[in-house]
Amino acid sequence: MIHFFPTYTKDGTRSPFALGLKELGVDYRLFADDVRFRYHSRLKLLFVGWPKLAWFALRAGIRSLVTSRTHPEAVVLGSDIEVLIFAPLRALFSRRTQIVLLGFILTPRRHPLLNRLRLMYFRFVMSFVDKVICHSKKERERYSELFANGRTEVFYIPHGTHIHGREELPEASNSPYILTAGRSGRDYATLFEAVTGLPIDLHVVCDNDKPLAGLAIPPNVKVLRNCYDGDYVEQLKNARFVVVPLGVADISAGQMVLLQAMAFNKATVITRTLTVEDYVSDGNEAVLVPQGDAAAMRAAIARLLDDAPYTAQMAHRALDAFDNRFDMKAFVRNLVAAVRAPRGI
Repeated sequence: MIHFFPTYTKDGTRSPFALGLKELGVDYRLFADDVRFRYHSRLKLLFVGWPKLAWFALRAGIRSLVTSRTHPEAVVLGSDIEVLIFAPLRALFSRRTQIVLLGFILTPRRHPLLNRLRLMYFRFVMSFVDKVICHSKKERERYSELFANGRTEVFYIPHGTHIHGREELPEASNSPYILTAGRSGRDYATLFEAVTGLPIDLHVVCDNDKPLAGLAIPPNVKVLRNCYDGDYVEQLKNARFVVVPLGVADISAGQMVLLQAMAFNKATVITRTLTVEDYVSDGNEAVLVPQGDAAAMRAAIARLLDDAPYTAQMAHRALDAFDNRFDMKAFVRNLVAAVRAPRGI
């Protein structure tokens, strides 16, 4: 049996993730709660968000490892905080349960001392983790070297997602705006330079000031700071296409927005990185442009604006790729295979 701990809903029993597990015939249990972080302040995250997550993890850990009638072969966790709570419970009650850390990303900091301290901390965390699952091949190589402790194995599986609202995909060829979204690893300076003066509006979905700090907002750019859930889906659904400018090269960034665009039959302009090339190829499912190259990004955007048949064909290829390789069923298959993989595979 595998135990999962989704933090995006109080009841995940009818979620696409749970339905995917049932379809595979997986013996599982969900311990769910809504612990999503939407805090604009780091202090709120520290004093509200993290304690809330820790309390959830403690309650879920006791139910999973102590009071559950059937003890799990593996628990799939989503954060280091959960690992640090589950690990003592596992040791205290002598469980042989695997701890699997899903979606790990080691983001760099500007100060070298902070990077060293973070690496020390995560090496401590990983000493309790049996499997780490990341979402790019480059990260699998990197983490295998950083966390070579004799216990932790690193697996790569592609991101996968399910998006509600795909029942009717509108024709977006005449939409008055293009869309970008996200805050982690973004390079909005290059994007703003690229779209300045173009005959199209750009909507930026970003709930954090830091990625936009110090940037002059062009007249044709609209920033949406509190755009979540259904509002975000409407923005995405009705955009002409999507642009994802990335300022990082060796960690996962931008893939989720890319996949969401693909799911809604959108062409995408995205910065070329090794982590992006695990998902799409240039000229096929997306247009890949060099990092920091505003001229190349502007040219790619202009072509998608001017060549409707080219844009539509790319969007259809992206949609096919999503349905075949990146939907929730594919994600669940890949995740379960990684969790159950024998050591050394």
